[in-house]
Amino acid sequence: MNKSIAPILLGIFGIFWVVLAINPLYRDIWVAENLILIICTTYVISTYKSMPFSNTSYWLIFIFCILQTIGAHYTYAEVPIGFWAADLLEIERNHYDRLVHFAFGFLLVLPFKEVITRTIKFSSFRSMVFLLVLIFLGIGSFYEILEWLYAIFYEQQQSPQTADSFLGSQGDIWDAEKDMLITGLGAWLYLIFFTPKTQ
Repeated sequence: MNKSIAPILLGIFGIFWVVLAINPLYRDIWVAENLILIICTTYVISTYKSMPFSNTSYWLIFIFCILQTIGAHYTYAEVPIGFWAADLLEIERNHYDRLVHFAFGFLLVLPFKEVITRTIKFSSFRSMVFLLVLIFLGIGSFYEILEWLYAIFYEQQQSPQTADSFLGSQGDIWDAEKDMLITGLGAWLYLIFFTPKTQ
């Protein structure tokens, strides 16, 4: 059995997270963005001995957490590399948030699959893909609802500008729908190209 890479990745991520916890662009948004991350990281750590993930899953989780932590530090609409890419490609929008939504589906569908297959067995590869993509579309939708509710609270308690920074919509009225779609697309692509066709 291969030695788990999880402790090393956790140590590296812990240092990275602490560094980016220093002086984020908007502290309140940073806290909100990190709540789900902390809950999920706690789950991964608590199940490390009883129900460990594969090393591949730990790597994928690690990469996503790095991307998410960067977004939380700057807010997704203001990540510098997103502006650099926008200038390079001559587009107006900072697409870092789109990258992270895609990464959520693409990078985390394998860990979800490993959790689910501990209790159920898929009848076919197609049924596995169908169910997991639906799950990620649902999670994406739920997150967009949470963003909307939090932004409403922020508009009432703070300012519309700060609320928009949390949403990261950048003036796109279809931002939520596009984010949900790209999350499902990410999960679908990983399952199609990187998982065995026999289940």
